[in-house]
Amino acid sequence: MASSGYALPGDLAARRAERRTWVCLSVAFLLWCALAVGLAAAANNYRRYATESPPAVLAAERGTVFYASGVAVPQVRARAGMALDEGGLIEPGDNGTATLELFDGSSVQLMPKSKLELATLRVGTFNQDHTRLSLNLVDGAAALSIAGRLPYAREVTVATPHGIVSLSKGDYLVWVDDEGTRVSSYTGRAKVEMGDNVVRLRDGQRATLPLDGYPRGPFGLADNLIRNGDFSRQLQGWTMLDKGESGRADTGGSRRLVEDTIAGRKVQALHISRDSPRDTHYESGIVQEINRDVSAYRNITFTAWVRVDHASLSGGGYLGSEFPIMFRVHYTDEKGGRPGWSHGFYYANPENRPTDGGELIAQGQWFPYLGRLSELPDRPTFIRSVEVLSAGHDFDAMVADVRLVVE
Repeated sequence: MASSGYALPGDLAARRAERRTWVCLSVAFLLWCALAVGLAAAANNYRRYATESPPAVLAAERGTVFYASGVAVPQVRARAGMALDEGGLIEPGDNGTATLELFDGSSVQLMPKSKLELATLRVGTFNQDHTRLSLNLVDGAAALSIAGRLPYAREVTVATPHGIVSLSKGDYLVWVDDEGTRVSSYTGRAKVEMGDNVVRLRDGQRATLPLDGYPRGPFGLADNLIRNGDFSRQLQGWTMLDKGESGRADTGGSRRLVEDTIAGRKVQALHISRDSPRDTHYESGIVQEINRDVSAYRNITFTAWVRVDHASLSGGGYLGSEFPIMFRVHYTDEKGGRPGWSHGFYYANPENRPTDGGELIAQGQWFPYLGRLSELPDRPTFIRSVEVLSAGHDFDAMVADVRLVVE
């Protein structure tokens, strides 16, 4: 029988089923391709951007040290060997210190009352370009030893409330207080910046980030805490010191500035003298308030030129504290005590008076003095004031170029 040109109902259903099958297979294939492409892209992105966050380790602690694993997390008492995670906040107490070991071999020593956030501790799993190490020093002092092992010679960054500090391999001190940020480079190159304003440091230099946001420097590493110690601005910054013997009125001491020559250099010197009719005790000199935390500095030195022309008392006088020229530094040590420090000078001691804390020098000649306060058994952590004075009955002495230097 000849075909009529029309598909039978069974044939039509078969063709429709075949089309549905091909559509399903095509859609499945497209979905498989999309999934494969997505998985490949995800794997590629993971390989390119995957990072790990190795913790810092609290290598050592002294006193009370607090740690919080996040800004909103309650603090706990930290202990040596404790793992410190990215985003964690470390805060030594008033008498506490903490030493942190970072994943690249760098270390950070935190001083009392400091506050440090571990902002970024990242190592690229496959791509070293994503390795980063950054810290936020919120307050206080931190001594940093940078290993210089980050890839591509990348620097460790320390953000402070006043700017950004970038550190290459070397040893540094970064200190944040109410007046700004101070950065000292003992060894190594550093960059101190606020916006477009940048100061670069090398070995033995320092810079500051004051509150106005403009970095200043570089300066020499040594920072003289005494203002107008060369008396170039007369006695500006100094307060007069006069203390007589109780109940025995007598002539006080006199102070005047004179020009003299030391080692071929003209200087302005402070001349202190007294001629006592009644041979009473008297102290005459000058005082300057320092009020500076020095706990994180490596070295604290006191230097000056001194000269003694006359003294009526032998050695250090009756109690060993009456030198014709002497210095006193009032300070607080790390235990909170106030031992203070003094050093005097004399040229003769025929009566064998006490001379502890004194030094024998030639009469009528300029003598350069160097005292290392950082080597004292009770090391200063906070210096309150400095005194330059003469003490005793009759005296005639001079002092020039007084410095209290921290590094």
